[in-house]
Amino acid sequence: MLRSALCFFSLAVTLPLVAKDQAAPEGFTAIFNGKDLSGWSGSDKYWSVEDGCLTGVADGKLDYNRFITWKDGKVKNFELRVKVKVTPGGNSGLQYRGQERPDLGEWVVTGYQCDVVPAKDDYNGMLYEERGRRILAHTGEKVIIDPQGQPWVVGKLPIQNFPADQWHDYRILVEGNHHQHWIDGVQTVDVIDLDEKGRALEGVIAVQVHVGPAMKIQYKDFFVKHLPADLSLLSATQAPIPADAVKVVPQGGGKPKKVAK
Repeated sequence: MLRSALCFFSLAVTLPLVAKDQAAPEGFTAIFNGKDLSGWSGSDKYWSVEDGCLTGVADGKLDYNRFITWKDGKVKNFELRVKVKVTPGGNSGLQYRGQERPDLGEWVVTGYQCDVVPAKDDYNGMLYEERGRRILAHTGEKVIIDPQGQPWVVGKLPIQNFPADQWHDYRILVEGNHHQHWIDGVQTVDVIDLDEKGRALEGVIAVQVHVGPAMKIQYKDFFVKHLPADLSLLSATQAPIPADAVKVVPQGGGKPKKVAK
């Protein structure tokens, strides 16, 4: 009797420690099954499933960024939610409305990206365009990208620190040409893209291992909700650039410049 009671007590203590897959929120679809890379395309040199997580590793010798792409659909208007953890010094990104570009190298994807860079608070959660217009909005910026492709800061958001080696909730909401990112419920960017030639309105989802120090990135509870395809695009009339707007500082650039009126 005592042995049975002890076994039951041990089981009761152990059960809460067993990890469970999070159920998809209402209206969302899981795009990673937590077991294998079904539905994804990338090199097993960089990507695997570890502890139920989509896991990317790089040894610090990458000559260019490599991606793994979700192959079971594309996104147009959507909301994405995923938990992310990266090692200190690591750099990754959530690619969306992207384009696969094998002509540029193996496992290359271009397009919009929500950056995962815990070491730089003003980059973590920013909007970047891989192999394109590059920095479109630093973290903490409300931005309008004008029809010529120049991003202008039109407002500010609070910037917070989200430490490496911890799980954080990333959220991306894209409606027409309006892009918004959050980390742990804190909005990091708000961007309206008026650049008809430069913007993309549909494409793939992918995630990245980045050049630089050796790193490990993990993703879990990866969910997408598809929104109506016919959402309206905001126009320059609906999103005017105010006179006190300043240019977004380009990658490696200096001080921001005010709009010329």
